[in-house]
Amino acid sequence: MITLSTPTGKTSIEVGEGLSEGLGKLSPKPVLLVDEHVLSHHHDIFSPFTCLPVPSGEQYKTLLTVEHLYRELLRIEADRSSLIVGVGGGLATDVAGFVASTYLREVRFGFISTTLLGQVDASIGGKNGVNLDGYKNMVGTIRQPEFVWCDLSLLSTLARKEYISGIAEVIKVGAIMEREFLKYLGGHMDGLLALDLPVLKEVVTRSVMAKVKIVEKDEKEAGRRRLLNFGHTFGHAIERDQKLLHGYAVSLGMVMAAKLSVKLGMLGEKDAILLEELLSAAGLPVQMALDPAELFSNLRKDKKKSGEAIQFILLEGLGNAVVRAIPLHELKSMLHDLC
Repeated sequence: MITLSTPTGKTSIEVGEGLSEGLGKLSPKPVLLVDEHVLSHHHDIFSPFTCLPVPSGEQYKTLLTVEHLYRELLRIEADRSSLIVGVGGGLATDVAGFVASTYLREVRFGFISTTLLGQVDASIGGKNGVNLDGYKNMVGTIRQPEFVWCDLSLLSTLARKEYISGIAEVIKVGAIMEREFLKYLGGHMDGLLALDLPVLKEVVTRSVMAKVKIVEKDEKEAGRRRLLNFGHTFGHAIERDQKLLHGYAVSLGMVMAAKLSVKLGMLGEKDAILLEELLSAAGLPVQMALDPAELFSNLRKDKKKSGEAIQFILLEGLGNAVVRAIPLHELKSMLHDLC
């Protein structure tokens, strides 16, 4: 078990098989806010509990969905003694965490993460929220769940593209803080793609431990936690218009951020190529025709914008990420070379 301790709470994190079977031991009996596809695939596990379906798809990660779930909680008379468990990928746990953090000014909650992306990133660290007008995670809270169960058994029914999408966040961990982890991934990518259990458990555990290490030092993203946004500034701007899966957009974003690092003289070109090759080996995209003007318009609305600059996460070598403010006028002039 891994423990995450912050000023807003303590989270126990478990990585393993069959963890969802522990639901019956929770007290009080939990209310599940569960992704509708997960519920259909694993009805036998979750149907004995009160289940409120969370619709699948980024277009449903909105305040309208949150409002609907509030009304459902009212309907079943959920109160301050209730325990909410979000079950699903990053979308379901983000929404469930936001609902639990705000319903009756907060009720107890935990997560069962059912996707690779959720297990290594989205469910860990207490960020809960929804999108606004297509812009990512513009409304939300930071509240730590009581527990996160990374149930590896549930990954077998995950769509292939969704699974590969999660590998982008795994590679990100190595890129920003652990070059040796990148070497491990390079040597075990076939096993990871094949859902080999020992490799999968090692990858998820190391990714979780890396994120816990960062979040414990900077829960509110005042400094070091920003490093976890590597690839996400470009990625979110791409994701908004291209309608890609999150990890696919982040993969493109990491390639662009690495190119920007090279352009600024911070990263060697060989390291940028190594990162690109690893992403490609995972089946993730590394190039796409993009409109620089459209991309710049989206970047201007990024929540990391401060005045006339955007805080980018760049690399001073693989495994060594830094925060660098890039003035908007400089960024605009460089985008044609990065796209």
